Amino acid sequence: MIELGDIISPQTHSLQVWLVVLLLAPIGSFLCSCLLKKSAPIISSGVIGLTTVLSIYLAINNWQIEPTIIKGNWFRIGNSQLTYAMMIDQLMLVMAVVVNFISFLVHFFSIEYMKKDKRKPRYFAFLGIFTFSMMGIVLFHDLLLMFVFWELVGLSSYLLIGFWFEKKSASRAANKAFIVNRIGDLGFITGLMILFTQFQTFDLEAVKTLMVVSEIEDGNWISQFMIQGQEVVSSLDGRWLSAAGIALFCGAVGKSAQFPLQIWLPDAMEGPTPVSALIHAATMVAAGVYLLARIFVLLDAQALEVVAVVGAITAFMAAIAALSQFDIKKVLAYSTISQLGYMVMAMGIGAYTAGLFHLVTHAFFKAGLFLSAGIIIHQLHKLETDDIKFDAQDMRVMGGLRKKLPITFFAFLICSLALVGLPGFSGFISKDAILLDLAVWSDIKGGGFYIPEVLAFATVLFTGFYTFRMILLVFFGEFRLPGITGAKNLGDRLKDGNLNLLLPAIILAVLSFGFAFTGLGFSAESSWLAHALETPVYIVPISYAAQSLVDISEQTFKDLHGLVTVVATGLALVGIVIALISYRPNAKLEQSFIERREPVGMFGQVSFYHWYLDAFYRKFILKFFMLFSQASSWFDRKVIDGIVNLIPKITVISAHLTKWFDRYLVDGIVNLSANLAGRVGQATRSIQGGNVQLYIALSFVFVILLMLYLVF
Repeated sequence: MIELGDIISPQTHSLQVWLVVLLLAPIGSFLCSCLLKKSAPIISSGVIGLTTVLSIYLAINNWQIEPTIIKGNWFRIGNSQLTYAMMIDQLMLVMAVVVNFISFLVHFFSIEYMKKDKRKPRYFAFLGIFTFSMMGIVLFHDLLLMFVFWELVGLSSYLLIGFWFEKKSASRAANKAFIVNRIGDLGFITGLMILFTQFQTFDLEAVKTLMVVSEIEDGNWISQFMIQGQEVVSSLDGRWLSAAGIALFCGAVGKSAQFPLQIWLPDAMEGPTPVSALIHAATMVAAGVYLLARIFVLLDAQALEVVAVVGAITAFMAAIAALSQFDIKKVLAYSTISQLGYMVMAMGIGAYTAGLFHLVTHAFFKAGLFLSAGIIIHQLHKLETDDIKFDAQDMRVMGGLRKKLPITFFAFLICSLALVGLPGFSGFISKDAILLDLAVWSDIKGGGFYIPEVLAFATVLFTGFYTFRMILLVFFGEFRLPGITGAKNLGDRLKDGNLNLLLPAIILAVLSFGFAFTGLGFSAESSWLAHALETPVYIVPISYAAQSLVDISEQTFKDLHGLVTVVATGLALVGIVIALISYRPNAKLEQSFIERREPVGMFGQVSFYHWYLDAFYRKFILKFFMLFSQASSWFDRKVIDGIVNLIPKITVISAHLTKWFDRYLVDGIVNLSANLAGRVGQATRSIQGGNVQLYIALSFVFVILLMLYLVF
């Protein structure tokens, strides 16, 4: 039988120091930003640049090593020893590079973007906190510590979304993001408690080891192990195994903006645009997918089905919502939600490698899109004066920017082609792998499980449409702002950004080409990344385990690969063609676009208002909780407080009654006895007068009376 103490005992490794440096260096960035305010942008960027170099160095030198775990004791609760654990494997190394590299590019970009902001030291300090928090999630292989850093990421997001807190919309968006994420995190905590109840540890590797030897007997989930030589048998209803996986997934639902908690991410665009590139496109929202990867082998068949269905629904709904938006950042936000849906769906169907592959490729091309959009917004803001005010994020004031911002246009176009998933670009390789695995999974499951496949392929069509709709409205046709404002010379002042703005976007655009991940290959099978992130084997009890895609013959995938590629590429091209026809320069929709305040028709309204999810929460969920709160307040005020206030009144009345009883009954009886004794004493004291003759006479009378009594 397994001894828990043996599998959580401290272990060290020579890399431990470097991992601690990798974790704590962003805190140095935070401190430098707080103390060296004027130099904050340069110094904090330099610190994150060094951590990027360190993460790349560690990845190159440790790529081939076996997964290594570093453990140490943290604190003890009763008989439970809580530990900390760090994992060094290919997934951790890849995520460390992605987080630090994109964080560095965002820092570098922000030097120019935030140049005139008076609170830029505070901004760079918050970026440091975020990078530290995200690295904690990546490095630690302990569910409790992951949750601690998970919450710190939520705090960082709150601080950065509400950075311009003087704007009411920004402060509301920050509050909304924070609250919605806490709803998901409630599920995360529930999952942690279920696993701790069953296994008495938060150490993820220990949980996996104990999960392997756990069993399902008569519908009960049983785990046996030793703690300090004493046998421990934990038994829960088998349904708790599914509940644990679904509860942990709830954390990912909140953080990765999945249905039904995706409502916070579009509003999060109120933060500075580089923030959107860092935490709301590339890293923070991907934390949910990373969590799913770490707990992948712990999920049973039922939990995985829930994950797959939620991911497919999210991808489809968000793609629909992106079709009619006016704000360029909101289009990208809904696109992010949709692509995250693909990743989550991939995890649910067992496409572990494809899901993580798409996480990495998406991080680069979506960050590139956000930074390119940031250049557009930054350069348009320069055209504002006291007399000319406009929304620099509204695509209705753009148009024709291809000629004004040519480098930004090419960076945006390349990243967009990767987003659409056309051959030759990174998004094609990773999305193609997901869709292929989905097609095989749907064929195996059959029935209603074809619905996720239909939703996923429909999303490909919509992605092509909304992406090229955005490109046509922003970069083609005539520059619309002069016509709106009446200032005809505005276009002459508009030009591309400087090196600080353009270089990060160009680097991310280059990394959006497929050769960055596959060399001369054209599929995921030829990718160095896919080979490093091989799908692990499910370790839940066999009766509850899902069928692994690893067990499916390679021929099944080969038979479907060509069809899936043709259909996916064809749908993407159809979406692009429809967008070209609908929004090409001087087309009817393009001409009427500037005059619209919101789309017309039921479909347009559903798209623009994101399926009315916000309205649903506001009018039903929020209203229900408000009514429940008011009812609870009334119950507290009238019933609870009424009972509490009644008790002292009853006590006072009881005291008065007790006082009366004591005074008139108890004291009355005592006083009556005393008075009676006094009266008897007064009545009898005259008998004893001291006259002896009288005593003799009375005795004689008493004797006579006694004799008479005896005789008669």
